[in-house]
Amino acid sequence: MNHADDGSTPRDIMLDHRCGGRRLQSHADLWPTPLAGVDPSKAFGGVWSDVLDQASRVLPVRVEEAEAVGEDSPLQSVLPRIAAARRAAARSHLGAAATPLGYGETLSARR
Repeated sequence: MNHADDGSTPRDIMLDHRCGGRRLQSHADLWPTPLAGVDPSKAFGGVWSDVLDQASRVLPVRVEEAEAVGEDSPLQSVLPRIAAARRAAARSHLGAAATPLGYGETLSARR
């Protein structure tokens, strides 16, 4: 993609200037929390790596449940995103953890 450096932003790029923790919270509120039943404000003392670790344990069970009744679950596609977010959060890179959750948000919306 070519874009002249004239101080403008291309139409297909969105900039999010919130800190990593706020972006992570926003994405978590939209899909891992409701799908996995993990609430970071009430569980694990808000330690994101622990929250995402729990989500990575619960979501495969949801995939198996869908497969057992013959459904094709888009959650299969989000499992690697949760794993990537969990690894980044374990290293205290909350901004890096928010990115795969953003992608996973799009995929989980197809459920």
